[in-house]
Amino acid sequence: MLSILPTVRQWTNFDTYFKMAYPMKFHSILWPLGLVLLAFVSCVEPKEPIEYLPTTAPVAQLSNDIVWEWSELYLLIERDLPGFRPAPTCRALAYINMGAYETAIPGMDKYRSLTNVIDNFPGTTLQYDTNQIDWAIALNAYYARTFTFFLYNANAGQRSDIERLELSQYNRLSENVPQGIVDASVNWGQKVANTIINYSETDQEGASQVHVGRPTDYFPPVGDGLWVPTLPDQSAALFPYWGKVRAFAANPSDLTSLPPSYAYSTDPNSDWYKDNLEVANTVKNMTNENRWIAEFWSDDLTGLTFSPPARVLAIANQVIKLEKTNLEETLEMYCRIGIALNDASVGCWKSKYIYNTERPETFIRKYIDPDFKPILGEAIGQPGLTPSFPGYPSGHSTFAGVCWRVLEHYFGAPYEFTDHCHYGRTEFAGYPRTFTSWKALAEEDAYSRIPLGVHIRMDCSEGLRLGNQIAVKALDLDLQKQ
Repeated sequence: MLSILPTVRQWTNFDTYFKMAYPMKFHSILWPLGLVLLAFVSCVEPKEPIEYLPTTAPVAQLSNDIVWEWSELYLLIERDLPGFRPAPTCRALAYINMGAYETAIPGMDKYRSLTNVIDNFPGTTLQYDTNQIDWAIALNAYYARTFTFFLYNANAGQRSDIERLELSQYNRLSENVPQGIVDASVNWGQKVANTIINYSETDQEGASQVHVGRPTDYFPPVGDGLWVPTLPDQSAALFPYWGKVRAFAANPSDLTSLPPSYAYSTDPNSDWYKDNLEVANTVKNMTNENRWIAEFWSDDLTGLTFSPPARVLAIANQVIKLEKTNLEETLEMYCRIGIALNDASVGCWKSKYIYNTERPETFIRKYIDPDFKPILGEAIGQPGLTPSFPGYPSGHSTFAGVCWRVLEHYFGAPYEFTDHCHYGRTEFAGYPRTFTSWKALAEEDAYSRIPLGVHIRMDCSEGLRLGNQIAVKALDLDLQKQ
């Protein structure tokens, strides 16, 4: 089954897939309808709590197609969003997926609302109505509204992609459905969307920081072994205050990594020196396998791939097709993935700016090889790039730890999986890689930062541990009906 996936789904050759799945040529009569619908979507601003409506169609009986379609579009758009990585996308995925889960809760037999599970989550009231809800139609309206809001810096073309998907799904899903049910479903999805948006804006830190990635009032501490802006452009620190953003499942102690396991040292016999020497030697003596690993997992560069946390979504989207999870199972799992990624970003960036450890580039050029350059950026003709924030713990590794723990929870270990995330890409070594467990996949993701030249081993090990720790908190949330 795995071997035919590229042919059948064209996994993340997004340009090819999207053109096949959502042709640009709509009949002219549909565009006015789309504009009317979108105007309605943008104007609804309910202030009252979510009111649950009953349905006779359990969510567990439905396919996960609507989630898969919108998640694929998220990955396509997020790839090109400037200033959106790495932290803001985690926040967006949390709110979008929590709200999608909440949209379908009235039709979910096993699960309950996030109210009284997540602190300060908007209150809900149980109100019966004679209208029935088509959950896929409701989710389609929900996703369209929240994508437009949370993907705040999407350009006109990307917003058109959102509109096209909303309209195409609306037409497909509403065929032969009574108009009263269609209207009630759209209204419900929009109502939940606006409630989630309003809730997100009560987190003033998150709502403001997504727009100010490099605050001018932050000045990094100075000293041996501490982070300094890196080559080539020596950009200012990125998201130094992200540790203040709202977390959903993890408490403050869960959100702080362990202190570095060994101290900065220029002694060639020290662990610090040896870790940096490993990076220098691995990059200098690059093998084809290490280059493949490094480029396959890099996901750093806007315009080239989606971001590292979105990579977790890209992997999950492949798995739900393989496993044919139903809509209820998928919404619950994606809700936890979003929460875990958000909290992981808060914890990782909080820890980065507590310890402020330097990147290997800084140490290696000073004490080992003055000509050292990471290979990050080679795919876009800009070798030598290093992300502009402290090294410890590794963000990639933290998100990999989330991926490992969450997918192992749902699908078990061992699990054979071939990752087609970058299928069809030619700018870098993105051809598929196969793993026998989620642990193996996560460990390779973490290791990839060494041959890429941007992290030492200590950064990666702690990131994996921290991501696991935070993911457990998301998985421990009691969403079962009482």
